[in-house]
Formats: sequence, C-alpha cells, structure tokens
Amino acid sequence: MPVDDLLREPHRVRPDLLPQISATQELRGSRGKIYRPTAGLLAAVNVALDLQRPLLLTGEPGCGKTDFAFACAGALGAVLRQSAGDSMLLSCSVRSDTRARDFLYTHDAVRRFGDAQFGGDEGRQRAQDPRHYVDLQPLGIALASPRRRVVLIDEIDKAPRDLPNDLLRELDKTVFTILEIPGRVPEGQVTSHGIPLRKEMIRPDGSPAPLIIITSNVENQLPDAFLRRCIFWDIKFPEDELPDILEDHFPTQGAYDARFRAASISIFRELRKVNALAKRPATAELLDWVAAIGRVLHPDAADTVRAFAAQIDNGVRPLPWSKLPALSCLIKLRDDLSTLSRL
Repeated sequence: MPVDDLLREPHRVRPDLLPQISATQELRGSRGKIYRPTAGLLAAVNVALDLQRPLLLTGEPGCGKTDFAFACAGALGAVLRQSAGDSMLLSCSVRSDTRARDFLYTHDAVRRFGDAQFGGDEGRQRAQDPRHYVDLQPLGIALASPRRRVVLIDEIDKAPRDLPNDLLRELDKTVFTILEIPGRVPEGQVTSHGIPLRKEMIRPDGSPAPLIIITSNVENQLPDAFLRRCIFWDIKFPEDELPDILEDHFPTQGAYDARFRAASISIFRELRKVNALAKRPATAELLDWVAAIGRVLHPDAADTVRAFAAQIDNGVRPLPWSKLPALSCLIKLRDDLSTLSRL
C-alpha cells in the first residue's frame, strides 16, 4: 500500500480480531441514538480489549465519553450474543469521598452486629460467616464474572487523589481481596450477584477480562503509575460530524428540517468561537438546545433560530445573544451570560 494511503488510515484494526468493536456495527449511546466514533477511538478500545487494559478517555464535558461506554456495551453484547438482561454495562459512581473498595464490594458490619446481638440463634449462626454481609459492586462483579462486562468509571478526576493508586493491583492483575472474609470460611457456598464469595476474588479460568472505561475531565492530574496501566484517547470536539449527529438525533420532521439543523449548527459554531466564555457549549448542550427548540418552545422559536443564523451569514455584529431562544441550554455560567451581553 502506498505510504500516503497508510498515513491516511493509521488506526486500522486487524479484520480477524474478535471480539471487535467496528465501524460496521450500529453503535448506540445511552439514549439509544447512533454514536459515531472516530477510527482512532475504535482502534484505542480494541487495543484495550486485546491487551486487557483500562481505556482512559478525556475530552471536554459533553463530548461523548460516557456515551461511548454504552455504545461499547451494546456492541459487545451483540457480538457475544449476550442478552440485555445480563447487564453488560456496570457503572461506578464517583464522589468526593469515594474509596477504591466502594467500586469492588461493600460489607454491612452494622447488620452483622445486629444479627449477632439481637438475631437469636439463627442470627448468631449467620453472623459467624461474614460472606452473608458482602455485596459485590460493579467493578468487583466485572472482575470476578465468568462473562465479559463493560465497566464505566465516570469522571474519576472527581475522586480523592489516592483512589487511582489504590486500584493499581485490581486493574493490573484483575483480582481483588475481600478483607472481611478470613482465609478459612464455613462450609457451603455464599454468592453475591451469582458469584461465589471468597477472600481472594479471581476471575474463572478462561473467562474474558472486562472492558473498563474510565473518563476524566482533567480537573485533576491522575498519578503516573495509574496512567501507565491505561490505554489513552482524547475525544476531540466532533466539528465535522455535527450535521450527521443532528440528523441522527433529529430526523427531518416538523421543526427539524435540513435548514433548521444547518442554522442550529451555524449558531452553535459561532457561539463556540467566543473565546471569552469560561465554558463553551459541547455536543450535549447542542442536542438539548435543539430538542428544546423543536419540542418545548413555540414554533416561532425555530423561525427565530433561522433568522439568527441569517444574521451570522450576513456578518451582523454584535449578535443579540440574549434574544436567542433557549440560550440557557447552551450557556451554564452567569459570568458567561454577562460576557455575551457585553459583546
């Protein structure tokens, strides 16, 4: 193949790689709408699958990082013929007080104490086995499951600084330890989410590793040791794909004709050019704004959008941003509203 052709397609994936997430599949995000990944993003997720590494996604808020996890779960579920009831996607909630263990399992010490003290003979017998009080959480389920799962750890940069480092062993070895379970436990099997509980939780032999997708808005720098264990991709703003994205979400009907969609994109692009904005609107804001115009506001709002776009095409400056319908869907900061009013 000529060098120029090779350089034009640097992210091609081997056609015999299975399971593979490919452009030939109809990928769909969290709202069931078509998701259009770039070739580079598809290559990154397939590398993560094959090398059994987490996929770390960055990009401005609203660019589709979280939706890509839903798209991957749907694609892999179809490839592996896994039904929707098998919960292919497992999501970890990240808060400012989240600990690494919260992603793996919880142990209800209070309920165990209550059974031991006030549960009678049956409760005291039950309290002797700590496995009865362990509940596996999304990452723990995925690491120990005999089936492939997709795990979403969304906005990990919101977590305490030490959390990524506390997950190094689990992400590297895909095993974890339940500290409350002793080395020797009473006879009999106790399960959580259908998975037998033991002190060292190890994925069954021959079972596929989970696909772990981690997103970050880069509010805080992640530790180097954590980054070394990840496959990284930065999702760029989909400038060229905007017409296709709007057509996917809003097929031509009612207010959503081709002229309206073109006018919406023209206004959106012009708004993103305002460098003084602290938070520029992203794709998620565009979709909410277009939905509000077509489904909530009076039909005159669509005509206002077309007229506003015509002012942009005619070079009218300054633009009357305060007159734009549903501006609150695009601008989320008071200072940015003030900035637009001063232009």
